This record gives sequence, C-alpha cells and structure tokens, in this order.
Amino acid sequence: MEKISKLIPFSRILIFLLPTLSWIVISFLKNIEFYKAGLLNPNFQVIEQCYYFNLIMLPIIVIFIGLLYISLIYIFRRSYKKLFFLFLIHIFLGASLFSLRYYITIIEPQKLVLKKEILYADKLNKSLKIIHFSDIQSAGIGDYEGKIFKKIRDLNPDLVLYTGDFLQLQKGKDFEEEWRKLHDLFKTLTPRLGIYAVYGDTELELYSKSPKEVLPLRLLSTRSEEFSFEGGEISIYGLNLFNSKSPQWASRGIETWLSKTSDKTFKIVLGHAPDYALNLKDSPIDLCLAGHTHGGQVKLPFLGPLIIDSSVPKNWAQGFRKIGVPYLNVSAGAGSNRYDGLPPIRFNCPTEITLINIIPIE
Repeated sequence: MEKISKLIPFSRILIFLLPTLSWIVISFLKNIEFYKAGLLNPNFQVIEQCYYFNLIMLPIIVIFIGLLYISLIYIFRRSYKKLFFLFLIHIFLGASLFSLRYYITIIEPQKLVLKKEILYADKLNKSLKIIHFSDIQSAGIGDYEGKIFKKIRDLNPDLVLYTGDFLQLQKGKDFEEEWRKLHDLFKTLTPRLGIYAVYGDTELELYSKSPKEVLPLRLLSTRSEEFSFEGGEISIYGLNLFNSKSPQWASRGIETWLSKTSDKTFKIVLGHAPDYALNLKDSPIDLCLAGHTHGGQVKLPFLGPLIIDSSVPKNWAQGFRKIGVPYLNVSAGAGSNRYDGLPPIRFNCPTEITLINIIPIE
C-alpha cells in the first residue's frame, strides 16, 4: 500500500507534464523536419512553413495547453498551485512567441538604421558623401518606402548608389503601378553627382525599360560611367547579375575596365551579390559595393547569420571592411525578402542605409 501511495503522486506529475512534453517533442521534431527539407539552403517555402509553425501555430498550441491546465484545477484541487504555475508558464511562453512574431515581422523590418563609415582616399582632394543602399524589395510601395527616401534626402548626399532588388511584389500587385510609385520616390533624390544602380534578382520587368524611362537612375550592366567633380575623377563599373555571383566572370570585365581607367581615378564597383569581390583583393579598386545577402536577416548571438545565400565568408555578409586593396560594403538591405508572399522577417539585423564619407588624405 505504501508503494502504491508513492506511485500515485508520481503518476499525477506525469499526467500534468505530459501535455508540456508533447508540444516540446512535436516542435523539436517539426523543426528537424524543416532543417532536413532545406531550411538553411535556403528553401524559402520551407522558411515560410517554419515561420508559420513556430510563430503562429505553436503559440496557439501552447496557450491552449495553458488553458487546459487551468481547467484541471477543478479536478485536482489539491494540486492547484502546481497547475496554476504551469498555466502561467504556458501563457507567458505563448504570449512571448506572439510578441516575437510581432517584433521580427513589424518592428525590426521597418527599423531602418543609418550606418556611417569613413574611407580615406589619396585620389580625391575634396570630401565626398555617398549613400549606399540596396534590396528595398518592396511587396507594395507605402509609408515605409517613403521613410527610406526621406532619410536619404535629409542626408543630402553627393552620390547615391543602389545595388539592386527594387520590387518583390505580392500576388495581385501590378508591376507598372508599383514601379511608378518607386520611380517617383527615386525622382525626389537630387544628388549632384547622380544616382547609379545595378539590376538584382527581382526585377525582370525592369529590363524592358529604356535608359530614358528609368532616369534619374542610371542602370549599369557590364558597363561603366566616368565623371569628374571639383575633387577629382570617378569611374563606376556596374556588373550584371550573373557576373556579380561569379568571381571568375566578374574579373574579366573588371580587368578590361581597369586597363582603360587612369590610376588617378577613384574606382567604384557595383554588384548585386558580393561574391564578385572574392577575386578582387589585389585589384586597384577603391570601393566595392553589394547587397543581396540582407545580412542574413536572422542573426543569432555568437552564431551570426543563419543564411546569406552567397559564397562569401559569413562575416562579409554585412558591413564595411578592407578586403585587401579595396574596401567592401555589403548592405543588409533597406527591405526584406518577400519571395512568394513570405512575410518580412528580421531578427538582430535591422534594415539599413549606409553613409560613406570619402575623406581625402592630406
């Protein structure tokens, strides 16, 4: 009898913990399934499924189990403290998951931080303010996109450089209408040295536009433009999308461009993906710019970005650094990946634009 009486509390504890253990095991197995299906490859359909399971379905399940615990108080009155504690834990966890979803879907994707960098140059004798931004990748132009361009106007840059991915529209959105809205925003920018850009992954329709139709944007695709200002000469070379992802092919066009460009000219390369920079460590280029990686969008403490969709080292996926002779800036993007209706997802990696101050060496 004594042994049986000892087993009764144990069995009761097991009954109490069974719902909790069930959702923990199910969520663990489900996420292993997402990983095996290509979560980090990346497979964007799997990413969307993982998002909806962990941040919509799972918190609903957890809250439901919490309510189950509170209902059990009427059956196990003597254990009401334990059951009430389990209820509170589950409500807290469910609410936390919903709050996390709100933060990574609403707050951080629209945070838009300004990063400031300095590059000292011996080829220019006057300072130059460059804005580099990338990957607006809008699902539909609205107030947030207006915020991006207002911030750029307030900074009054001399030169604006954009490294691709303009729109990534949701179903039902018309490209021509949304492009007109975005194009009108670009028209509000008036940098005295112009706006230069390259194509990204998401704007196939843009290839049919003539150079005059996209002004003030000057889209460079395997070609360069040169201009002078009171501080010296600048040459900008823009890679096509394929070459930006292929260091070998990028090098061929860049070497031809360099052979025709004066050693005294400040040289900038634009490419959508940063992969092209892998072969340029010894090249006499001053500044390389890229986007595409979005900085990973999700960066875990100590682990860094989970996905960068690029062959560059993960520490190159965002930020400004010297990579040999050139400097490289990879933008984390002003927007978020919206592939096939994917919601914006960012954690520890807010949207950004970068102000690069070129300072002459005296």
